[in-house]
Amino acid sequence: MRKKTAPDPDPDQGDDSHPGGAFRRELQRHESSAPANIQDIADVLGIPDDQVTPAVEKAIARLMLRVNGLSENLAELQRHQVDLARAEGRDPFTGALSRTSFMQIVENELALTGTDRTTRTLLLCEIADLDEVLQRYGQGCKEGVFNFLHRTITEFILPPHQVGYLGCNDFAALLYNMDEQDTWQRADAISRRLKKHPFFWKGKYISITPVFGVYIARAGDTPEDALVAVDYALRAEKEMKAAQLQRIPSGL
Repeated sequence: MRKKTAPDPDPDQGDDSHPGGAFRRELQRHESSAPANIQDIADVLGIPDDQVTPAVEKAIARLMLRVNGLSENLAELQRHQVDLARAEGRDPFTGALSRTSFMQIVENELALTGTDRTTRTLLLCEIADLDEVLQRYGQGCKEGVFNFLHRTITEFILPPHQVGYLGCNDFAALLYNMDEQDTWQRADAISRRLKKHPFFWKGKYISITPVFGVYIARAGDTPEDALVAVDYALRAEKEMKAAQLQRIPSGL
């Protein structure tokens, strides 16, 4: 005769030896506290009151537990990504090199300027109409604008060239073996791309107008010297464009 075996343990008891035991205990804990919110969730899901049976309540409780778990996992993943970005010396919001990391690279490269045949050129980029964008669309779109600008810049400035975010409204690039004309061609290409493909945010296309400055490093430059020089070039470019706009007859 076949030997009588003991009945299988009730899976709902949440035995720790079972792989899903901890999950079932957590589910039971949430189910016991969930009914207070069941009606609200049922309303959101469009379930009529007379159809909120015990089985539906249990299904909603499981759904709530699952959503809570996914939200916690997403938050943890986002924190991990920010930590990784910081560890790699990158700005956690734009993905570009942080100011500290970028300036360290500039310092290392400027120390070699004049000792080899490699030219090192700084390109500074600023959003000319950022204040107008903020006034019209609010602070909420600023991070999206900066991410979009960084992605566009890196379409035309690829490694081994370096791209960094200096803070406020400034992106900078360190380019190797590119003269002023070549660098301006890259800048013009970025401007054309932004004009042809504006930033899309909350159902609206947002025009971004960049302005650039270019400076070719010289032997003996410090990072601060180079940054001041390229910033001066950018201001001069901005003033020149503003003067050109003022000369355009009104109404055209």
